[in-house]
Amino acid sequence: MKAAVFREVGHPLSIEEVPFPRRESEREAILKVLATGLCHGDVHLVTGEWEGDIIVETPRILGHEIVGELTHDVGGLRKGQKVLVYSSIGCGQCKYCKAGKYQFCERVRVIGYHYDGGFAEYVKVPDFRYLLPVEGNPIELAPLADAGVTAYNATEGIGPSDEVLIIGTGTVALYALQILKRRGAFVSVVGSSIPKLEVASKLGSDEVIQAKRRNYVEKASEKSSRRRFDYVLDFVGADYSLKDALWLLRNEGELRVIGEFGGYVHYPEQLLVLRGLKIRGILYGSFQDLAEVYRIYREGWLKTLPVPFKLEEINDAINESHEGRIIGRPVIVP
Repeated sequence: MKAAVFREVGHPLSIEEVPFPRRESEREAILKVLATGLCHGDVHLVTGEWEGDIIVETPRILGHEIVGELTHDVGGLRKGQKVLVYSSIGCGQCKYCKAGKYQFCERVRVIGYHYDGGFAEYVKVPDFRYLLPVEGNPIELAPLADAGVTAYNATEGIGPSDEVLIIGTGTVALYALQILKRRGAFVSVVGSSIPKLEVASKLGSDEVIQAKRRNYVEKASEKSSRRRFDYVLDFVGADYSLKDALWLLRNEGELRVIGEFGGYVHYPEQLLVLRGLKIRGILYGSFQDLAEVYRIYREGWLKTLPVPFKLEEINDAINESHEGRIIGRPVIVP
């Protein structure tokens, strides 16, 4: 089969013929890949921005936002059925796995990092319990498997009486915006890309604030009609986005950090204590989050903004994503 193989950091993926995955247990599932989203984590990995942070043995087929078609019956699912793949494979025994939060399992292994992933014509999933039956356009569905799950988790508990600042205009941020607006929250978005801010405005943002990257928080404080927010959702996670974000929170407000651009959190202890502030990291989401974000997609009020590329064009997709030239989610179609 054809696959895009990751062999070395800083080098393009290699389009190669590789062996078909073989089913070795009754719980394993072999899927014909219909589409796989290109996560910015894949881009970080290939370009070397995560070198040393996530260890990936090479050669490896990346890609964890997978929608595919079953090639056989398994676990009550039928051959030909379309499924979304939940990519964090847990031990199944710890308290996190029992709660469906496989991403926090201390023995977690991720499809596309520790197992071969979806940038190929076929993929093997270690256990059918990580498959969610779905209907719809695979190119639109694929980003739900990570970007959608993460956005849903990032917005947990936020409702119509809340005022929210979103930092960043990437795909996950734009999904979170749509979810929050559906719930009736006030949402302000700050970012540097005018075209992406225009998309945020069309998707319902109450305010959009254009700023240079180094002064996101300063501009949000100056330009927003709200002096303080109940929640700040940082989809960048760099020093420049984190450094002053807590100052924009109301008493008992919460900073949620979703982006992974290597920033550090430095705040006076009394700022947290005297104002009752909270900081929460958002890593992926639960299997139930996947089911919920698929449900709201099917209800018709979440646009996944896919930008399709052929498998042979995957390096173009990586380069354009790295340069910030793609509005929406690149989706690789084998």
